[in-house]
Amino acid sequence: MLGKTNINTLTEGTIVTEIENYRWIQMKSGIFSDFVKAIYKNDYLAAITADGKVVYTTDGEVWTVSVLEYEDCRLHDIDFDGSQFILVGSYLLEEYSDPDFSREGLILVTSDFNFYEKKNIMFNSGVAVDYLAVYPQNGKYIVVADKGSRITGEGHICVGNLETQWETDEKIQEVTKCETFSIAKNASGIIITGLNYEGSNYYNSACQIINGVEVDVEIRYEIKQTDRYYVKNINAFECKDELYYIFLRECEEYEFAKVVNSNSGDVIVISNHINYMFKDGVYFNGCQLFINAHEMLIVKKGENITDKKLDDLIEIAPELTMNCITKAFGQLFIFGNQGVILKSSVEVNNEEAVVVQTLSAKKALAEAKTYADERYAALEARIVALEEFKEA
Repeated sequence: MLGKTNINTLTEGTIVTEIENYRWIQMKSGIFSDFVKAIYKNDYLAAITADGKVVYTTDGEVWTVSVLEYEDCRLHDIDFDGSQFILVGSYLLEEYSDPDFSREGLILVTSDFNFYEKKNIMFNSGVAVDYLAVYPQNGKYIVVADKGSRITGEGHICVGNLETQWETDEKIQEVTKCETFSIAKNASGIIITGLNYEGSNYYNSACQIINGVEVDVEIRYEIKQTDRYYVKNINAFECKDELYYIFLRECEEYEFAKVVNSNSGDVIVISNHINYMFKDGVYFNGCQLFINAHEMLIVKKGENITDKKLDDLIEIAPELTMNCITKAFGQLFIFGNQGVILKSSVEVNNEEAVVVQTLSAKKALAEAKTYADERYAALEARIVALEEFKEA
């Protein structure tokens, strides 16, 4: 039931149509960068971009942009330790001419996104050319670092207090090179996925980090060298404190799975043939919501995600690209490319509202067409019946 919807106002290419009193609102972020992560902690909703910018708000309405003053700055992750935010990434070292070693890992802490303190932590050997993830746990900080070069790469797990030399620095066996990578975190630890190589062989793999120790996860699939360029959008994400991963294997075969035992790395494969390519998820109003670049999948209480199909995807942003979703100030916020921020309307108390809220123009038009076709067919049948009655 669409409710009081004016079908004449629905057009293809809109972000989302207004259904009754609900609509997605596109916010003005003030930037045109691509968002990669968002977090809502300590009354701050903050999102980081791939090119080193931070956009934040304390009310969901007024947004402030903070530009980090580092050459060619790149950010990958943001977290909160209870008193301050931690941002990690890398920046360009101007004094180095060798492109393989011209970048340095960057760790910043801030309490209000106005002042940032750079943390310089020493290694026993080597340097970090990039920091990929940060995870405060048990009074320590677990950081995933890349200690290789621009070409080789070498994943490491570093544990410390961000003030002195790293206490431990262990190489991650399964993540020696990440041409593309994705991280997700829950209360237990981190999972990191990537496209890696070993000799001349390429493969998808993932590792999980619990208390600073790598845990084996049975995710390793060989890929023909000629197929490696088709492996894309390798994503790991969290929803309702559960970790998921999804990636494309050779021959257009997809794998979407959930890590069900953090300590052993056991997984349940949800689907290996549906091209969901989810980027992120969130638990909201009793529903699990998963987004890919343009669509959303809603799994309500009592439903099973394994029963879902591509037809259940709801188009949200056909002309935009969505990257991450979070809840803040009692609403949903979606962050995408080119500075796009979508905010849900204020109708959030009804658990059924999520289903109504995310109906897109495309879906509404399709349902309206189906309804019109059915009424037209019924009218034609009635005309035929009347003509037959008249002739009789």
